[in-house]
Amino acid sequence: MDKVAIIGVGQTRYERGNTKSFAELVYEVTRKALDDAGLELDDIDNVVTTTNDFYDGRTIACMAVAEASGSYGRDATNVEGDGTLSAFYGLMRTLSGVYDATIVTTHCKMSEGNPRKLFNQAFDPIYDRILGMDAISSSALQARAYMDRYGVTEEQCAMVSVKNHANARNNPYAHVALEITIDDVMKSPMLAEPIKRLDISPISDGACAIILATEERARKSAKKPVWVRGVAHCTDA
Repeated sequence: MDKVAIIGVGQTRYERGNTKSFAELVYEVTRKALDDAGLELDDIDNVVTTTNDFYDGRTIACMAVAEASGSYGRDATNVEGDGTLSAFYGLMRTLSGVYDATIVTTHCKMSEGNPRKLFNQAFDPIYDRILGMDAISSSALQARAYMDRYGVTEEQCAMVSVKNHANARNNPYAHVALEITIDDVMKSPMLAEPIKRLDISPISDGACAIILATEERARKSAKKPVWVRGVAHCTDA
């Protein structure tokens, strides 16, 4: 299989209440990714944007960030939902052999809405929405099922939060970088059993971008490329 590499990245600091517009955030990370890769926009021949109509508060939300991502005069497409899915799609488009360099952008301003109500609207209106389901409660059901099936304890789950916060202390862009213990996680307020306050991510605003390139293009990069070794995705739908 042909190889694809990440040759540039850009991101904002993640925080609550960022006053910049969607387009401003995306333009910032697009420029950072290009600078990081030592490229100009003319070197990009494919653009993948990511939007979430629920959070952005508009339909076809990609229209607000397309030009900020450099899509004018280029092949561009949008993925609705999660930036990870856009990265997968950008990888596939680069592997197609049609494009040499793909920029993938994603953004979110969670603080401008009510995440619990927004997630609830994404559930089935007949069976699930009336139950008040949201991201936390549905994740709690999955977490409990997983723990029961594989014998995982809440303390073991808390280790993930402790590890993630420790990693965040080395990341200048991180929203929350707490020095916590397993006991701290276990004593934090219960949100939806077994998920506690310190198990979940904060409500954050921010954006990020990556540039994916074919092997031939990546080897011409001024920076050492990061090769994509493999990807996988599944959904319990």
